[in-house]
Amino acid sequence: MMGTGEAAQGQIVQGTIAQEIEPRLPHDGIGGAAVAVRIDGRTLFFNYGSADIAQKRPITSDSLFNVASIRKVFEATVVAQAFAQSDLAFDDPVSRYVTELQQGGDIRRVTVGQLATHTSGLLLPADHPPWVTQPYTLAEFIRTLNDWKLSEGQEPGRQRIYTHAGYVLLQLVLERRFGRPIAALLDDQVIAPLGLSSTMVPPRAPDGRAELAPALMSRAVQGYAENGEPVGKPGDQQTYYDFPGTGQMFSSAGIWRPYWPPTLANGRPIRRYVRPCNSRSVLFSRLMRVTLRRWHGRSRTTTGSSSWTNPAVSTIRRPISASFLPRSLAL
Repeated sequence: MMGTGEAAQGQIVQGTIAQEIEPRLPHDGIGGAAVAVRIDGRTLFFNYGSADIAQKRPITSDSLFNVASIRKVFEATVVAQAFAQSDLAFDDPVSRYVTELQQGGDIRRVTVGQLATHTSGLLLPADHPPWVTQPYTLAEFIRTLNDWKLSEGQEPGRQRIYTHAGYVLLQLVLERRFGRPIAALLDDQVIAPLGLSSTMVPPRAPDGRAELAPALMSRAVQGYAENGEPVGKPGDQQTYYDFPGTGQMFSSAGIWRPYWPPTLANGRPIRRYVRPCNSRSVLFSRLMRVTLRRWHGRSRTTTGSSSWTNPAVSTIRRPISASFLPRSLAL
């Protein structure tokens, strides 16, 4: 039971969250949001809207969301661990691990640290409108990277440009360095140690949906387009890359119930990575800031290239990117 003070605090938090979230919810009731707030040792949950209109399922704290680019935070954590343990170095060239890139041009100048901090300058057609119409196979991705050229006035490490392609390449670096699939690395190094039983990077089935156990699939939210029409089916995994490990991560707001302060696979608390790992100040907090920016209606600011606003992330209908759970959001 909550005391009077805790109950009053909960009401204040609920009012604050509602003031922020409710104006962003679609007026037709399609879509919704799951919010978890950690405060004074307690986790408060606030749920809004529908997970699936056809099945009449409301959003709950256990609703399973395709969290899209939030996956980058987990990969950044594995990279930060590797830096701290000298398994990788900030200045390691990417081509040391993805050896096919030793035949390339500008890509040979890109380092692991630059990929992790979005400062490589790498930007491919899959990173911005107009989006590619066919996903890259691994061979096509490698070929595109080898042909890639820096834009005029840019140098690796000098500008910050948010790049999906950079983190797909970082996935390959991690897989080659440790000899394991990215899903297994994330699970062993971050997900399992934190006890995140509802967080996973499932394989993508031929129909484009995640291969989730029936109990998990029944919790997956349905995505909807701006006009309210369903986009795919619950568990949909839309991606611009067609090779193993490139599917989206799924998770729920309920992961925050008992786990704080969390501890990673190396036994160190996660806040360990909010401090500089080396002289380059590779901060986990910095990686999180790059990945978890609030994009509602804002441009993604770049240096050395034009800024652009992705209309797909301007409202809660399409909160993260062009094709990820357009009208549902987990915070």
